[in-house]
Amino acid sequence: MCVARKALICSPNKDETLEHSLIVKLNTQTVFTSDQHWLYPLFELEDYLNQSGTIANDLFLSDKIAGKAAACLIVFLGIKKCHIELLSERAIPVFKANNIEFTYDHLVDHIQCRTEDLITDKMSISDAYLFLRKRAGRVQGLSVKMENITVRIEEKLVIDRLQLDVGRGEQLIIHGANGAGKTTLLRAMLGLLPFAEGTIKIGDYLVGSDQWKANRSIIGYVHQENIKNNFPISSGEVVQIGLGKLRVSKSETEYRVEVSMRRTGSFHLIKQPYHTLSGGEKQRVSLARCLCQNARVFLLDEPTSFLDQQGKEDLLLMLHELSQNEAPTMILVSHDLQWIEQLNWARKELKGGKLC
Repeated sequence: MCVARKALICSPNKDETLEHSLIVKLNTQTVFTSDQHWLYPLFELEDYLNQSGTIANDLFLSDKIAGKAAACLIVFLGIKKCHIELLSERAIPVFKANNIEFTYDHLVDHIQCRTEDLITDKMSISDAYLFLRKRAGRVQGLSVKMENITVRIEEKLVIDRLQLDVGRGEQLIIHGANGAGKTTLLRAMLGLLPFAEGTIKIGDYLVGSDQWKANRSIIGYVHQENIKNNFPISSGEVVQIGLGKLRVSKSETEYRVEVSMRRTGSFHLIKQPYHTLSGGEKQRVSLARCLCQNARVFLLDEPTSFLDQQGKEDLLLMLHELSQNEAPTMILVSHDLQWIEQLNWARKELKGGKLC
């Protein structure tokens, strides 16, 4: 049951105001404080919760000011009880819908903040969290910018003066008919295909430059698993390939391989020959390879092509977890319209060599 207590209409005494912008208590003991502004104290609280293993349900949060955006973050973090000195009316429906017990001193119609207007009623709490995390710059992903890219294969024009701009930590689906050039576009981003015109920039790196070649591990590529071979390599060795030429000690390598495979639920496959895996298992291992190399841009080429229904559902969950944790930039190409409907990512169609 939500409780809203409005204070008497008077200025609070100095002793009654928060000495920090955010204070979090466990019973009567203060366990976390922040003096940052905007939404940063709540993101710092998220870091504290992750590092300490503290259960958010047991905490009481006191904040100087909270609008709809802050309310969404409080709900996402799992806080159940809070007191806000200055509360926006737009936050109340969020608190009530999620059974948050809240009190406040002063209530206003809204807070003069652009972010308050950008959180729409159509957004789920998870969607709002991802949006706010990107807006706060707390993402691992790098921007991807393509300008006037033209690619010809055997004199055939496949990509025609294409423009693409994907921000840090954003997700994009590129769909189109078979043969439209979706895989060609990804291979150009990877620097594996020469382009006749234009430039591609990943973060601060110009694709094809010496600096790019020295930092190619920032891009992880999950390709179509349609190649049959009996090459004698274990799943763990496939994940380790992601480290490439990085100078990493043996112990660090083993640690990164294990952590990344556990993250994708594939650690039990570490010693199993890669060629014996199912399509879904190979996708898990490929995503683990990208995590192992600490890729900041993920390119996924028709990732559902050889997956059964369960494999597709598992992939959806893994992509969602990646978005919430590392928040890399992800570009996925697919013609599986029924599956991509469930992702709720931005979409563009590749047609006639251009993105619509």
